[in-house]
Amino acid sequence: MLGVKHFKGSKMKKVYLTSNACRRRLLDASRIQNYLYRNGYVIVKKPEDADLIIFIACSFHNNLADHGLKKVKELKKYDAELIVAGCLPEVEKEKLSKIFNGKTISTKNLDKIDELFPENKVKFSEIEDANLLFENPTPETLAEHIHTTLNSVPHIKNVYTKTRNYVVKSLLGKQSLIYLAFARQPLCHIRTSWGCMGNCSYCTIKKSTGPFHSKPLEDCLKEFKEALKKGYRYFLILGVDVGAYGLDINSSLPELLDEITKIPGDYEIILRGLNPRWLVKYIDDLSEILSRKKIVKIGVSVQSGSSRILKLMNRYSNVEKIKNACLQLKEMSPDTSLDTHYIVGFPTETEEDFQKTLQFIRDIDYDEGYFFRFSSRTGTEAEKIEPKIPEEEITRRIKQARRYLKTHGYNTFFFTRWRFFFYTKKV
Repeated sequence: MLGVKHFKGSKMKKVYLTSNACRRRLLDASRIQNYLYRNGYVIVKKPEDADLIIFIACSFHNNLADHGLKKVKELKKYDAELIVAGCLPEVEKEKLSKIFNGKTISTKNLDKIDELFPENKVKFSEIEDANLLFENPTPETLAEHIHTTLNSVPHIKNVYTKTRNYVVKSLLGKQSLIYLAFARQPLCHIRTSWGCMGNCSYCTIKKSTGPFHSKPLEDCLKEFKEALKKGYRYFLILGVDVGAYGLDINSSLPELLDEITKIPGDYEIILRGLNPRWLVKYIDDLSEILSRKKIVKIGVSVQSGSSRILKLMNRYSNVEKIKNACLQLKEMSPDTSLDTHYIVGFPTETEEDFQKTLQFIRDIDYDEGYFFRFSSRTGTEAEKIEPKIPEEEITRRIKQARRYLKTHGYNTFFFTRWRFFFYTKKV
């Protein structure tokens, strides 16, 4: 943390929380919100009404980091003290220090938030991990403004919701994470771990999240059972390195999934962010678990179909074993949807490497996935790898990938702020 100064809670009761970050950070934001509630703070919906503003900021790639820095400048204008949290303070420490000299707290040091609120009687460690995502109080984009407005009118809300859900389901299918988020009751998130055991050459997230550690198995099961009792039926199991679960506590991902899927009830589970190395390692252990038909979707982040590029990324690079594990998974459980992530334009990526990625998608016949533009981050190994792929060439490949996928039975959707496009099988 930088420049932490104590302040008395009694003098700062109104807090405005906002975030531009991922699901894991939105869970952190929910936990912070609960922490403040438990200590008597009032959460306000407008920054101008606040005594204190807390911004949980993302630095996943350069665009989001720049958006976060811009947001810091905007929030500084209000007559309130500002705290910047999330991954941005650690990853973009130098850039942030040039525009902001206030209090910060990084993701890996979130427990130290008590130092900023020394008079709080309920400590942050006493607040259980959140299961529902924090919702930003004020919309930022035009689409968010329209969504908020339509949802605020009782007579319009019902028609709008049904129409929106029908359209999203028709375009994306009922197993799409976007459809699940839109159309059903809120997803209950079970965070199983923090940190990452990998060392990807392009990634800065590990710097911010700290060393890997798993949530105790009994805690994961308790959260799941309590959510079932509350009526939740749709669950998302996640972590930065979800497949590494349990390796530090004498357990494993198969043990966790086995114990959860033995729990009786009508529910569906999505497993996100599985590094292929763990799928290859555990594929034979998943057969009985998948036969219970509780896991409806698994996300395997492959990143490239080229073994050479995967080696440069410091990722599991045996493409044939990844392919065989994915095909085995689909054979075990044909009804389980399989999605993936890819990075386009990693340094030195040739047209041949890129074509291997496109062919890999066809070979596996993924249900949906994401293509991200490579983002060169300061201080990473990938920053030093040459030659870099020109931005215009990355754009060309992105367009080519979209055309390729459309001709092979997929719909594609581009998201500008996050610099990726999403593809899903046509229904």
